[in-house]
Amino acid sequence: MIATATSSIVTNGKAAGCRAIDLRVEGGIDLRLLPDRGLDAGGAWFGGLPLDWRSPVGETASVADDWMLSFGGGLMVTCGLRNVGVPSEGHGQHGDYTFQRADVEAVERSGDALIVQGRIAEVAALGHRLEVERTWRTHAGQGLVQLEDTVTNRGDRTEPALQLYHVNLGPPLWAEGSELVLDARATHPRDADAEPFADAWQRAPGLNPGAPERVFEHQVAPGQDGWCVATVRNAALELEVRWDAANMPRMWQWVHPAYGVLGLEPANCSVLGVAHDRAEGRLAELAPGESRRTRLEIRARRR
Repeated sequence: MIATATSSIVTNGKAAGCRAIDLRVEGGIDLRLLPDRGLDAGGAWFGGLPLDWRSPVGETASVADDWMLSFGGGLMVTCGLRNVGVPSEGHGQHGDYTFQRADVEAVERSGDALIVQGRIAEVAALGHRLEVERTWRTHAGQGLVQLEDTVTNRGDRTEPALQLYHVNLGPPLWAEGSELVLDARATHPRDADAEPFADAWQRAPGLNPGAPERVFEHQVAPGQDGWCVATVRNAALELEVRWDAANMPRMWQWVHPAYGVLGLEPANCSVLGVAHDRAEGRLAELAPGESRRTRLEIRARRR
């Protein structure tokens, strides 16, 4: 099986000066990793077809710690670590993780997999010190991407440690007629915009310019292995998102008919901000020296 990894620096446009790592694997998922955006995943392709959704912003360097000006979409964007969702307790929307630059420690091949390892720090000189050890794997011949993170509190006080994997899917995978299959024990619309669609979240709507976003929280039943599964499929293609529910017990769905995007968002928190989680008594925290492991898998196949 052919597998290649190419590191580069973007020379033009809004991402000029930013690093990229392009992983190409025969018969698998090709992946573009972005070290200067927390080693998150940008573009992703399977059999020449794009899997991810791109926002109008496109690939970009972070812009003045502003989520909406910096959110280019891509296969997976990490939200956290000290806030997720709406601005809260002085933190901006979805926190600061996506603005951090990774220290890339390894780019290598092992068996059928290309592996990229990096370390990302979210730290203040006299305050919090959270560290993420991140490993990506994309496998030749399998259509399989795996992500594993270990988040550690290196500081001397207990800190909020919120985490949400913002998996962004677009056409041709998510388009009118596509469906989402999810073992949801219960579904809760986030707000009045989502309530009318509480029984219609399974189907991709057609493009509807000007329509508001719809956000739902699903209570997903894990399998016997402790992992949860969400499957998106159309007549030609199927994509499965799996996550270890032990440390990511919550799952959010974001649908924006105006932009043709589906967000699948395993998390350990709400999307209502750190203050909301604190008030509910559900705040995810790490004590000094404590670590937490989270795992995500994405598998694509032809139907």
